[in-house]
Parts: sequence; structure tokens; C-alpha cells
Amino acid sequence: MIDFNNIGKHSYTWDIIMPYYRFALRDAYFKEFVVVGRENIPPPGMPAFIIANHQNSALDGLVIVGMFKDFRQPVFLARGDVFKNNIVAKILRFWRVMPTFRLKDSGGKSDLMKNLETFQIAAHILKTGGVIGMFPEAMHQEGRYLGTFKKGVPRICFEAEEAADYELNLQILPVNLHYSNIHNFREKVLVEIGKPFGFSEFLEIYKNNPNEAYLQFNEKARTIFKSMVLDIEDTEHYEEYNLLREMIRRYRIKNNYKKYNYFDEFKEEKKVISEIDTLKEETPERFETLMTETKQYAEGLKKLNLRDWLVNKKLTGFGLIFKTLLMVLFSPFFLFGFINNAIPCLVPNMLSKKIKDKVFMGSIRYVLGFIFYPVWCLLILLVASLISGSFIVGLSYTVLAFLSLFVYYRYRVTTLKLWHSWRYFLKRRTGEVEELKNLKSRILLFF
Repeated sequence: MIDFNNIGKHSYTWDIIMPYYRFALRDAYFKEFVVVGRENIPPPGMPAFIIANHQNSALDGLVIVGMFKDFRQPVFLARGDVFKNNIVAKILRFWRVMPTFRLKDSGGKSDLMKNLETFQIAAHILKTGGVIGMFPEAMHQEGRYLGTFKKGVPRICFEAEEAADYELNLQILPVNLHYSNIHNFREKVLVEIGKPFGFSEFLEIYKNNPNEAYLQFNEKARTIFKSMVLDIEDTEHYEEYNLLREMIRRYRIKNNYKKYNYFDEFKEEKKVISEIDTLKEETPERFETLMTETKQYAEGLKKLNLRDWLVNKKLTGFGLIFKTLLMVLFSPFFLFGFINNAIPCLVPNMLSKKIKDKVFMGSIRYVLGFIFYPVWCLLILLVASLISGSFIVGLSYTVLAFLSLFVYYRYRVTTLKLWHSWRYFLKRRTGEVEELKNLKSRILLFF
């Protein structure tokens, strides 16, 4: 049985691995790691409870840890069923994660009773000035929407205040996590840290009616959160909203911004969702027309296996031939990257594809890379040093091999885009593609 009682104790092992951890996450795994609102983080020693939306399974917690510039070590609470495997449980314990059990995936009342112990440990960590992180939706989901908030967060918060005689002044820190793609390597992530808020207005209610206090706390927290995250509420037209989110953002960024980061992209996407909601409320007929044409457009893209970013793009045969020749010219760099990185890249991909819940794919790729890629680099260093007879040559080769990882991946992505560009170019004058062009032009007129 794993003991979680001292999970809040400062770990000096974490201090040692943290520089590598931050580099692997913020500089290597993600192409862009944008943090907004760091000034809102309470100072060290002030108890803080981080709540965040949950799109990317375990990677969400790792990203939150990466948002701190100091050496704070938050403790997270996660669904208890993933702790059933003892090895997994030990790994999660090392990463400062405790289990909480839901009725639907617990082993009965005994598991649910363990929540009492977990909540007490969490309350003690907060009382001693620590940081707790939890996802109030209590489950991850890939969609761009905000789920229902469960009672776990307010329960821990109120118990912590009660344990401190209601003088804790616990701060709730909302964090919005937004990914360009949760599955792939070298994508973008936005970490938007909102202003912390308290819940002192609910303490008297809690003393008399805890459940009512939980409900009012969640209502306040969800209202604050809703203003931060990208929330597509219309489930009936979710796919249409989601396609428009990307299509219009891409069009506006291309035409209106000279320099931008992922936060600019996110703000444009929120603006697009807001505009569609307004259209739905004020002119339902135009909204239905937009949804119908967007659905037709999506079906056309799927049928022809085309990408939205290509439709109406001006391509020339000369330009595509030139890019193709460039790719041939740079193919030796790709081959070098492939030889030195294929195994550590392909093995996590193969393992992640066996996972039923695809939301875990990104987390598995990162964790396996975090653990095994340094071992792979040491192996390259050893082999290169032995073959060359020089440690300096071996080290130089290892550095080049590591840098070639990014060349290898970028080459793959560029080649795939070039392939799609050729397909679109060869089909561009067909009747089906002309209809797609006209549909996209009509859709853009709504914005």
C-alpha cells in the first residue's frame, strides 16, 4: 500500500531534475509554450488551489508545473482508477499525484472512504502554505468546451479553511490550458493564469449547509472559468463551430497580424465563437445557413481528403516544383535525423496507438521521451566515442543527433504538407473543388 501522507514534503530529487524537466517540456516537446498572467500567481508560502480545464490527461499537470519560474512543487489529485496498477501508482506518487475515487470507477465504499484521507492530506498541505492542483471537471475530454464542475474542489477548500479555523485565506487560482493539438509533438500550448479569488462569502453557508456552499462555490468558479476558456456550448453544431474556429482564425491571423503568438490565436478563436453565438441569438436564419454551408464544406473536405488551409490558396506549378526540389536537396539531413531518432520516436508512437483513450497519447509520448531519450543520447555518445576514438567527437555527434530530431520532425511535417499541396493543385479546377472554393468564400462573408 502506497503511503501518501508525506507527499506534500519538499523533494530535493525534484529540484535536481527540474531544469531538465522544464527544458524537455517547454523547449523540446512544445514548439511554443506561452504563459500569460504569471503576476497572478500567489507568492510562495501562501496557500493556493489551482483549478484548470482538463484536455490533455497527465500532460495538463506537467504543463501547470512548468508554468512556475520558482521551485514550487504542487500536489495534484487525479482519478483513482489509474492507481490500480502498483507500478503506475508509484510513478504517480513520485510525480506528486494522489488518487480520488468516483463512484462509477471505484471499487466500492472502501475506495470512496479513501477520499476522506486524500482530502485531509490535501487540506493539511494547504494549511502549511502548499499548492494543490485539481481539475474540477473530474475527467479529461478532448473537446473545446467546459464540462460540469464536481464537488471535490470545494470540499477540499472548505475542509482546509475549517481546519485552519477559517483564517487560511485560501486563494483559488484558475488556469486555462489551450493546445493547438493534444496528440502531436512540437505543437503549441497556452497557459493563461487568471486572477486568484477567494470564497469567504460562502463560509457561513458552509457551516450550516455544506452542499449548498459547494454548489455556490462551483457556480462562482465556473463563471470565472467560462470567461477564460474557449467554450463551445452548442453540442449539436460542435463540429461546425470547431471547423469555423480554425478556419476564421487562420484567415484573420494571416491578413491582420505581422507578429503574433499563440495567445493572439486563442483570442481570435474566442472572438469567432462569440460571433457565432451572437449570430445564433440575433439572426437564427443566417446562423442555420452558416451551419448548413459549413457542414457541406466539411463533408467536401473529407470526401476529397483536402485540408482547409489549402482551399483558395494560390499555388503555382513552379512553386511546388521548387519546394519539391528543396525537399530532395535537404533529404540527407532528414536521413541523418531518421537514423539517429527513429527508434526513440517510433517506439512511443507504437505504444501510444495501443491505448484506447487517445487523449493519453501526448502524455505517453512525452513521459517516455522524458525518461528514455537521455538514455538514447548516452548510448549514441558511447558508440560515437568508441568508433571515433575521441570523446569530443562523440559529444559533438550526440549534440548534432539531438538537434537533428527537430529537423527530422519538421521535414516530415513539411513533406506531408507538400503532398497535400500537390493533391490540391492537381484537383483545383475540378467541379467539386470549385464548389468547395465557393462555399468557403460564402462562409467567410459571415465574418
